[in-house]
Amino acid sequence: MSTLLPIRSCLVLPLVLMALNACSTQVELRMAAQQEQFAQEAASQGHWAQAMRNYADAVANVELGHGDLAWQAQLHHQAGRAASGACRYDAAAFHFREAIALAKRSKQSSALSYKALIDLYERQGKATEALAVRNELGWHQSWALGAFADLESLPVGKPCGVQR
Repeated sequence: MSTLLPIRSCLVLPLVLMALNACSTQVELRMAAQQEQFAQEAASQGHWAQAMRNYADAVANVELGHGDLAWQAQLHHQAGRAASGACRYDAAAFHFREAIALAKRSKQSSALSYKALIDLYERQGKATEALAVRNELGWHQSWALGAFADLESLPVGKPCGVQR
């Protein structure tokens, strides 16, 4: 009888751990949705740095919760837009690149993130980098980005380097 209890524990413990892991995953995904909502609210008020942090937190929670790659791509894209509004150009480029990679892995369109990355480089006067991204796309796809011109543009806030 003394060996029966440890055997039962060995059988039950993995089931308990799997149940806890499933709960943890759901908590992370709910937290990601909440962080995304906070980010949207901050962005709507022009608080770009806060929005960027909230989107980045949402990305981390989706990753921890093993969430959808397309959702991660969308969150990175929005984090890039917020980073651009906050004049954090390196962070913006990073997030747009991550959005592109995740969109490709999830078989989703990465056109808006490519457009945003090109716009980001052009706004900074980095014509060489913008051309490199266009070349990465290829002529036909790069030319087709013009169709997205009215859909989305990078946020325009206070000029970068100006203190309020």
